[in-house]
Amino acid sequence: MQQRALFFIRNIVMSHPVRLNFPSWYVVYCRPLKEWQVAAVLKAHLGLQVYIPEVKRRFRGQVQWTPFFPRYMFVAVNLQEVQLSRINTVPNVLRLLAFDEQPQPVPVAIVDGIRRQIDTLNAMGGLPEHGFSPGQTVWIKQGPLRGMEAAFVGPMKPSERVQVLLEFLGQLREVEVDVDALDSSHPGPGAMLERRTRGRGRRIKQA
Repeated sequence: MQQRALFFIRNIVMSHPVRLNFPSWYVVYCRPLKEWQVAAVLKAHLGLQVYIPEVKRRFRGQVQWTPFFPRYMFVAVNLQEVQLSRINTVPNVLRLLAFDEQPQPVPVAIVDGIRRQIDTLNAMGGLPEHGFSPGQTVWIKQGPLRGMEAAFVGPMKPSERVQVLLEFLGQLREVEVDVDALDSSHPGPGAMLERRTRGRGRRIKQA
């Protein structure tokens, strides 16, 4: 994600002119999971405008907000008025992103474009929680099919229910399961041992 963000920002900075005598957007690189703490300090103590591109995603059945570029955020500042050291010394800030040792401003049109794209993505439901891709091998970790290997089918958009393809009684069958019931890692040899009951609460003995 860091390399993707660096490549993306380098391209847009190099291809768009900016006005250096006015507040411009810059990219702040933070410690992991500290974006909001940094934003609060920049706003409260330095009076700066900040923007963290956030997207919705489902996690364990609940909607959460997460930075689209983890560890990166935008800050609007005139570096002729606010010393660079005041930003770089904010707790949990690693540095203002620079190329060739010079802080590189990001054109406001680019930041506005990112806002529009993020708003559109969120309006469509945000990011899919699972991150699985079609054809990927997954394992079912919950329910009556627990421990079975399957191939992920879809959909890729955020959804509580997804389809997988598994071999059952010598035939390939497409079944629908909760996305929370899937795992991308093998469950291990003990995954099938935790069975249910025979009925009336009697436990099934394992061989």
